[in-house]
Amino acid sequence: MEITIRELTDRRARLVLDATSAPQVNALRRVLLSDVPKMAIEEVEFHLGSIRDEAKGKDYDSATSLFDESISLRMGLLPVPTDLKQFRFKDQCSCKGEGCPSCQIVYSVDRKGPCTVYSRDVVPLGDPSLAIREPDIPVVRLGANQALLVYATAQLGTAREHAKWQVATAVGFHEQPRVKVARGKGCTEACLKNVAEVCPPKVFEMKDGKLEVVREDDCIFCHACEEACEHASVTVGEDNTRFHFELETDSSMTSREAIRFSLQDLKRRFDEMRESVLAIP
Repeated sequence: MEITIRELTDRRARLVLDATSAPQVNALRRVLLSDVPKMAIEEVEFHLGSIRDEAKGKDYDSATSLFDESISLRMGLLPVPTDLKQFRFKDQCSCKGEGCPSCQIVYSVDRKGPCTVYSRDVVPLGDPSLAIREPDIPVVRLGANQALLVYATAQLGTAREHAKWQVATAVGFHEQPRVKVARGKGCTEACLKNVAEVCPPKVFEMKDGKLEVVREDDCIFCHACEEACEHASVTVGEDNTRFHFELETDSSMTSREAIRFSLQDLKRRFDEMRESVLAIP
């Protein structure tokens, strides 16, 4: 497989994969969707009863406009920064699942209304670099006499267990379009102009009375061009060895990190499968 990078940012990647096949590309897609580990909030402990503000001499109610379960769900979906070199799964940690800086992150929220609690208010205890990457995600709105005091613990997991551990979203691919123009018998210049006009992504341009393919990669396989010409002057096909691949991440890790882990994980799996097959007597 040969990889050409068309776009690579922290949140988004567009790649062209050559010398491969649909099953191989789909395997990469499946790993990105289900098997890339990330940190996500798993446990949330709420303070129950009144919350005292000593500075103002005022008591607040710990009840909010949402059930505690709803707040926990929203916090679980926040993009927690994930460094796979720093964190490990709890059942693989030297602390034997008791919880330590190598397998969990502890956050706190201490807000008093009236206000809206945002993801920036979910503050890590200790390392400030572990703050939630997207600071403006709303969690809950507090009334004038309401307060929220919670401690939340994030741990490593994968999307096979729950969607909150899903790093990559909008992962998809399609074959390389192959658009050919061969002016059929009886096809007029007006017909060719119509083909260029009906194409949504504007794959064609008229140059010196000829219809030319100028943006083949932008073809969306709608086949409007073929339908617009009654003389079969345009054909749209696919190259099954070249694929356009796109993905986005939730910002818990960069698109480069997610792709790199996925490729390494695929290699590990195929290596293990080969060794298992070779070991068969």
